[in-house]
Amino acid sequence: MNVVIVGCGIAGITAATSIRKSMADAEISVYTNETYLYYPRPRLYEVMSGEKRPEEICAHPIQFYESQRIKVFLNKRVIKIDAENRKLLTEDGAEVDYNKLLLANGASPFRPPLKGVEKKGVFTLRTIFDALEIKKYAEKTSKVIVIGGGLLGLEFAASLRKLGKEVDVVEINARLLPNQLDQVGAAMLKDKLEALNIHPSLGVKTKEILGEDRVSGILLDDERELSGSLILIAAGIRPNVNLAAEAGIKVNRGVMVDQHLQTSDNDVYAAGDITEFNGSVYGIIPPAIEQAKIASANVLGQDEVYKGTVHTTTLKIADITLTSIGNVNPEDSRYKEIRKINKQEGVYKKIVLDQGKIIGAILLGDRKGAATIKRLMDQQADVTKYGENILEDDFDYRTVLN
Repeated sequence: MNVVIVGCGIAGITAATSIRKSMADAEISVYTNETYLYYPRPRLYEVMSGEKRPEEICAHPIQFYESQRIKVFLNKRVIKIDAENRKLLTEDGAEVDYNKLLLANGASPFRPPLKGVEKKGVFTLRTIFDALEIKKYAEKTSKVIVIGGGLLGLEFAASLRKLGKEVDVVEINARLLPNQLDQVGAAMLKDKLEALNIHPSLGVKTKEILGEDRVSGILLDDERELSGSLILIAAGIRPNVNLAAEAGIKVNRGVMVDQHLQTSDNDVYAAGDITEFNGSVYGIIPPAIEQAKIASANVLGQDEVYKGTVHTTTLKIADITLTSIGNVNPEDSRYKEIRKINKQEGVYKKIVLDQGKIIGAILLGDRKGAATIKRLMDQQADVTKYGENILEDDFDYRTVLN
């Protein structure tokens, strides 16, 4: 079995190691346009802030891949899939045969069509190269603006604060992290950020990036101007679907897959940020790992079924910690919400129940029990009898687990 994987991110490497674990004699090759071996993208902020060198955030040394007999080809961009003949063509003209192909080539940062977006000093962050470029440019700046107040935007902002920069964050929504927090949690997070000298402007759009050839700030749609000589755009991602689309593989927002993570081509599978399943493009790590494991099993002829992934996101910047799981903003009155707030310590906890079963949770300022709560959700355990005690500091979640 000759399996070729396009992409060296979390999905690609998880799939490669899963295949090797299941099939000792499989030939496994990974092709990537990256210069570095696999690194967790959340650690890019450590490179941008100067805490780590690029090689220090790589998950494994080359010896790991050699011991696993996984061939990783760096700086090897795949430019074409010849699905009929089961071949890939790389940018340097090489042809690569495969029996099965796994697309795990991820996504790219979205750059909105703002006036002035082409000016010097406007960046996105997706790779080690981006992180190094931003770090270098930031040496000449004192004020920074982050466009986008999602998880990535806030982590970018915190990294730039570590470089001693004044940081403004511009968010189109009326509150921070509307998918991960409710009104109470978002207000507490805003206060925590402001205490770190990170200043969110909420409910506003960026109208224009100001400056001559280099940026000097932005104009908001309420006509306010914010000054800054470095702009970091964190406005979401777009799956890299072109390679698949040009091969005749069905795409929508992402590469469309079925419950086996199989594309419209029987010999091609997909996992991670590139993938669209039942209308969802997740763009976060937990689904990428789960999809990669299931896709790799099916590549080898097994019959594993993917049913979707419960949204689980984490944020850790300075002393701020947040875990958000599942549906935290229920709209139906049948759901019950249990809350615990300690403003003095900056802790906010909430669980959402549907007929006694946890369907969502917010843990801001204290992530104790996060993994167990997720297991309770997966098990659909009834926690009715525990009532509000379930959010007490001394509650032993193990008593609920099967």
